[in-house]
Amino acid sequence: MAASPDFDTSAAHPARVYDYWLGGTDNFPADRELGDAMIRAIPSLPTMARANRSFMERVTRHLVEEGVTQFLDIGSGIPTSPNLHEIAQGIDPSVRVVYVDNDPLVAEQARAMLADVPGVGYVHGDLTEPESILADPLLAGTLDLSRPVALMVVGLLMYFPAELAPERWVATLLDALPAGSTLAISHPTADFDPEAGAVANAAANAAGIPLVSRTRDEFAALFGAATLLDPGAVPLAAWRPDTPPADPREVYYYAGLARKE
Repeated sequence: MAASPDFDTSAAHPARVYDYWLGGTDNFPADRELGDAMIRAIPSLPTMARANRSFMERVTRHLVEEGVTQFLDIGSGIPTSPNLHEIAQGIDPSVRVVYVDNDPLVAEQARAMLADVPGVGYVHGDLTEPESILADPLLAGTLDLSRPVALMVVGLLMYFPAELAPERWVATLLDALPAGSTLAISHPTADFDPEAGAVANAAANAAGIPLVSRTRDEFAALFGAATLLDPGAVPLAAWRPDTPPADPREVYYYAGLARKE
Protein backbone atom coordinates (compact mmCIF):
# COMPACT_ATOMS: atom_id res chain seq x y z
CA MET A 1 0.00 0.00 0.00
CA ALA A 2 1.04 3.62 -0.42
CA ALA A 3 2.43 5.30 2.68
CA SER A 4 0.76 8.35 4.16
CA PRO A 5 3.11 11.21 5.08
CA ASP A 6 1.51 11.23 8.53
CA PHE A 7 3.25 8.16 9.88
CA ASP A 8 6.67 6.51 9.90
CA THR A 9 6.88 3.28 7.92
CA SER A 10 10.59 2.69 8.55
CA ALA A 11 9.96 1.08 11.95
CA ALA A 12 7.77 -1.94 12.57
CA HIS A 13 4.46 -1.34 14.33
CA PRO A 14 2.55 -4.07 16.23
CA ALA A 15 -0.74 -3.45 14.41
CA ARG A 16 0.92 -3.75 11.01
CA VAL A 17 2.92 -6.86 11.94
CA TYR A 18 -0.32 -8.45 13.08
CA ASP A 19 -1.98 -7.41 9.82
CA TYR A 20 0.86 -9.13 7.94
CA TRP A 21 0.33 -12.36 9.86
CA LEU A 22 -3.37 -12.22 9.06
CA GLY A 23 -2.57 -11.94 5.37
CA GLY A 24 -3.45 -8.25 5.10
CA THR A 25 -1.88 -5.63 2.84
CA ASP A 26 -1.68 -2.69 5.27
CA ASN A 27 1.95 -3.29 6.20
CA PHE A 28 5.41 -2.23 5.08
CA PRO A 29 8.88 -3.83 4.71
CA ALA A 30 9.86 -3.18 8.33
CA ASP A 31 6.67 -4.86 9.53
CA ARG A 32 7.18 -7.87 7.27
CA GLU A 33 10.85 -8.17 8.29
CA LEU A 34 9.95 -8.39 11.96
CA GLY A 35 6.98 -10.64 11.24
CA ASP A 36 9.22 -13.05 9.35
CA ALA A 37 11.89 -12.99 12.08
CA MET A 38 9.30 -13.99 14.66
CA ILE A 39 7.88 -16.66 12.35
CA ARG A 40 11.34 -18.20 12.14
CA ALA A 41 11.14 -18.69 15.91
CA ILE A 42 7.49 -19.82 15.90
CA PRO A 43 6.43 -20.98 12.40
CA SER A 44 2.79 -21.21 13.46
CA LEU A 45 2.52 -17.51 14.43
CA PRO A 46 0.18 -16.64 11.53
CA THR A 47 -2.08 -19.50 12.60
CA MET A 48 -1.95 -18.22 16.18
CA ALA A 49 -2.82 -14.70 15.01
CA ARG A 50 -5.88 -16.10 13.26
CA ALA A 51 -6.74 -18.07 16.40
CA ASN A 52 -6.55 -14.88 18.45
CA ARG A 53 -8.84 -13.21 15.93
CA SER A 54 -11.19 -16.16 16.24
CA PHE A 55 -11.30 -15.66 20.01
CA MET A 56 -12.39 -12.06 19.46
CA GLU A 57 -15.17 -13.31 17.20
CA ARG A 58 -16.30 -16.01 19.66
CA VAL A 59 -16.30 -13.78 22.72
CA THR A 60 -18.16 -11.05 20.82
CA ARG A 61 -20.86 -13.49 19.70
CA HIS A 62 -21.12 -14.91 23.21
CA LEU A 63 -21.51 -11.48 24.81
CA VAL A 64 -24.14 -10.27 22.35
CA GLU A 65 -26.08 -13.49 22.79
CA GLU A 66 -25.92 -12.81 26.54
CA GLY A 67 -27.50 -9.40 25.97
CA VAL A 68 -24.46 -7.12 25.81
CA THR A 69 -25.07 -4.22 23.40
CA GLN A 70 -22.02 -1.98 23.99
CA PHE A 71 -18.32 -2.60 23.30
CA LEU A 72 -15.15 -0.62 23.96
CA ASP A 73 -12.32 -2.22 21.96
CA ILE A 74 -8.85 -1.07 23.06
CA GLY A 75 -5.98 -1.62 20.63
CA SER A 76 -8.44 -2.59 17.91
CA GLY A 77 -5.81 -2.76 15.18
CA ILE A 78 -6.16 -2.38 11.43
CA PRO A 79 -9.74 -3.11 10.31
CA THR A 80 -9.96 -6.76 9.25
CA SER A 81 -13.28 -8.26 8.19
CA PRO A 82 -15.24 -9.47 9.96
CA ASN A 83 -14.70 -6.62 12.39
CA LEU A 84 -16.14 -6.65 15.90
CA HIS A 85 -19.03 -4.37 14.99
CA GLU A 86 -19.89 -6.50 11.96
CA ILE A 87 -20.10 -9.62 14.11
CA ALA A 88 -22.06 -7.91 16.89
CA GLN A 89 -24.47 -5.94 14.73
CA GLY A 90 -25.07 -9.02 12.61
CA ILE A 91 -26.70 -10.53 15.71
CA ASP A 92 -28.20 -7.35 17.17
CA PRO A 93 -28.26 -4.22 14.97
CA SER A 94 -28.64 -2.01 18.06
CA VAL A 95 -25.10 -2.82 19.28
CA ARG A 96 -22.81 0.20 19.66
CA VAL A 97 -19.02 -0.01 19.41
CA VAL A 98 -16.10 2.34 20.05
CA TYR A 99 -12.70 1.32 18.68
CA VAL A 100 -9.49 2.75 20.17
CA ASP A 101 -5.97 2.57 18.75
CA ASN A 102 -2.82 4.71 18.67
CA ASP A 103 -1.53 3.88 15.17
CA PRO A 104 -2.12 6.66 12.57
CA LEU A 105 -2.63 4.03 9.87
CA VAL A 106 -5.38 2.42 11.94
CA ALA A 107 -6.96 5.84 12.43
CA GLU A 108 -6.88 6.55 8.71
CA GLN A 109 -8.42 3.19 7.81
CA ALA A 110 -10.96 3.07 10.62
CA ARG A 111 -12.32 6.57 10.13
CA ALA A 112 -12.78 5.96 6.42
CA MET A 113 -14.49 2.61 7.00
CA LEU A 114 -16.73 3.76 9.86
CA ALA A 115 -17.79 7.14 8.48
CA ASP A 116 -21.28 5.94 7.56
CA VAL A 117 -21.72 3.07 10.04
CA PRO A 118 -24.41 3.88 12.64
CA GLY A 119 -23.56 3.32 16.28
CA VAL A 120 -19.84 2.82 15.70
CA GLY A 121 -16.98 5.27 16.30
CA TYR A 122 -13.20 5.49 16.50
CA VAL A 123 -11.12 7.23 19.18
CA HIS A 124 -7.46 7.85 18.52
CA GLY A 125 -6.06 7.05 21.93
CA ASP A 126 -3.57 5.01 23.91
CA LEU A 127 -4.11 2.46 26.68
CA THR A 128 -1.36 4.22 28.65
CA GLU A 129 -3.62 7.29 28.90
CA PRO A 130 -6.97 5.80 29.89
CA GLU A 131 -8.29 9.08 31.24
CA SER A 132 -7.94 10.64 27.78
CA ILE A 133 -9.90 7.78 26.23
CA LEU A 134 -12.66 8.19 28.79
CA ALA A 135 -12.75 11.97 28.29
CA ASP A 136 -13.11 11.80 24.51
CA PRO A 137 -16.54 13.19 23.58
CA LEU A 138 -17.01 10.54 20.91
CA LEU A 139 -16.97 7.85 23.61
CA ALA A 140 -19.78 9.45 25.61
CA GLY A 141 -21.60 10.26 22.40
CA THR A 142 -21.58 6.64 21.28
CA LEU A 143 -21.81 4.58 24.48
CA ASP A 144 -24.13 4.95 27.45
CA LEU A 145 -21.74 4.55 30.37
CA SER A 146 -24.62 4.06 32.80
CA ARG A 147 -25.21 0.66 31.16
CA PRO A 148 -22.86 -2.35 30.99
CA VAL A 149 -20.05 -2.24 28.45
CA ALA A 150 -17.81 -5.04 27.21
CA LEU A 151 -14.20 -3.88 27.51
CA MET A 152 -12.09 -5.74 24.94
CA VAL A 153 -8.31 -5.93 25.41
CA VAL A 154 -7.41 -8.62 22.89
CA GLY A 155 -3.74 -9.26 22.12
CA LEU A 156 -2.56 -5.89 23.47
CA LEU A 157 -1.09 -6.22 26.97
CA MET A 158 1.83 -8.27 25.64
CA TYR A 159 3.46 -4.97 24.64
CA PHE A 160 3.75 -3.78 28.24
CA PRO A 161 6.25 -5.35 30.65
CA ALA A 162 5.37 -6.02 34.27
CA GLU A 163 7.23 -2.95 35.53
CA LEU A 164 4.71 -0.75 33.70
CA ALA A 165 1.83 -2.47 35.51
CA PRO A 166 -0.56 -2.29 32.52
CA GLU A 167 -3.32 -3.78 34.66
CA ARG A 168 -3.68 -0.35 36.30
CA TRP A 169 -4.71 1.21 32.98
CA VAL A 170 -7.19 -1.58 32.38
CA ALA A 171 -8.53 -1.07 35.91
CA THR A 172 -8.98 2.67 35.28
CA LEU A 173 -11.11 1.91 32.23
CA LEU A 174 -13.12 -0.81 33.99
CA ASP A 175 -13.63 1.40 37.05
CA ALA A 176 -15.37 3.94 34.80
CA LEU A 177 -17.86 1.31 33.62
CA PRO A 178 -20.90 0.20 35.61
CA ALA A 179 -21.39 -3.10 37.42
CA GLY A 180 -22.24 -5.87 35.01
CA SER A 181 -19.61 -4.73 32.52
CA THR A 182 -17.21 -7.37 31.26
CA LEU A 183 -13.51 -7.57 30.44
CA ALA A 184 -12.11 -9.87 27.72
CA ILE A 185 -8.34 -10.38 27.51
CA SER A 186 -6.08 -12.58 25.41
CA HIS A 187 -2.32 -12.75 25.87
CA PRO A 188 0.61 -14.85 24.61
CA THR A 189 2.42 -17.17 26.96
CA ALA A 190 5.72 -19.03 26.99
CA ASP A 191 4.24 -21.69 29.26
CA PHE A 192 3.73 -24.06 26.33
CA ASP A 193 7.14 -23.57 24.62
CA PRO A 194 9.54 -21.41 26.65
CA GLU A 195 12.42 -21.59 24.16
CA ALA A 196 10.39 -20.50 21.12
CA GLY A 197 8.71 -17.77 23.14
CA ALA A 198 12.04 -16.35 24.25
CA VAL A 199 13.38 -16.21 20.68
CA ALA A 200 10.23 -14.53 19.31
CA ASN A 201 10.21 -11.97 22.14
CA ALA A 202 13.90 -11.22 21.55
CA ALA A 203 13.26 -10.59 17.83
CA ALA A 204 10.50 -8.12 18.64
CA ASN A 205 12.55 -6.34 21.28
CA ALA A 206 15.49 -6.05 18.86
CA ALA A 207 13.15 -4.28 16.43
CA GLY A 208 12.10 -1.80 19.10
CA ILE A 209 8.77 -3.41 20.04
CA PRO A 210 8.65 -4.52 23.68
CA LEU A 211 7.01 -7.95 23.75
CA VAL A 212 6.45 -10.06 26.83
CA SER A 213 4.89 -13.41 27.61
CA ARG A 214 2.98 -14.06 30.82
CA THR A 215 2.35 -17.18 32.86
CA ARG A 216 -1.18 -18.30 33.61
CA ASP A 217 -1.08 -16.68 37.06
CA GLU A 218 0.31 -13.44 35.62
CA PHE A 219 -2.38 -13.50 32.96
CA ALA A 220 -5.16 -14.06 35.50
CA ALA A 221 -3.87 -11.12 37.54
CA LEU A 222 -4.56 -8.76 34.61
CA PHE A 223 -8.29 -9.02 35.37
CA GLY A 224 -7.82 -7.35 38.75
CA ALA A 225 -10.94 -7.46 40.92
CA ALA A 226 -13.22 -8.61 38.09
CA THR A 227 -14.63 -12.13 38.46
CA LEU A 228 -13.47 -14.63 35.86
CA LEU A 229 -16.36 -16.38 34.14
CA ASP A 230 -16.51 -19.96 32.93
CA PRO A 231 -14.26 -21.53 31.65
CA GLY A 232 -11.79 -19.25 33.48
CA ALA A 233 -8.26 -18.34 32.41
CA VAL A 234 -7.58 -21.06 29.86
CA PRO A 235 -5.53 -21.75 26.73
CA LEU A 236 -7.10 -19.54 24.08
CA ALA A 237 -8.12 -22.42 21.82
CA ALA A 238 -10.05 -23.92 24.75
CA TRP A 239 -12.16 -20.81 25.39
CA ARG A 240 -15.67 -21.80 24.25
CA PRO A 241 -14.39 -23.29 20.97
CA ASP A 242 -16.73 -23.89 18.06
CA THR A 243 -14.94 -27.22 17.64
CA PRO A 244 -12.87 -28.72 20.50
CA PRO A 245 -9.16 -28.49 19.56
CA ALA A 246 -7.01 -31.59 19.43
CA ASP A 247 -4.39 -29.76 21.52
CA PRO A 248 -5.35 -26.32 22.91
CA ARG A 249 -1.70 -25.70 23.84
CA GLU A 250 -0.73 -25.47 20.16
CA VAL A 251 -1.81 -21.82 20.32
CA TYR A 252 0.56 -20.06 22.71
CA TYR A 253 -2.07 -17.76 24.22
CA TYR A 254 -4.32 -17.57 27.26
CA ALA A 255 -7.80 -16.07 27.09
CA GLY A 256 -10.50 -15.18 29.56
CA LEU A 257 -13.65 -13.19 30.22
CA ALA A 258 -14.49 -11.56 33.55
CA ARG A 259 -17.38 -9.53 34.95
CA LYS A 260 -17.28 -6.43 37.14
CA GLU A 261 -19.52 -7.08 40.14
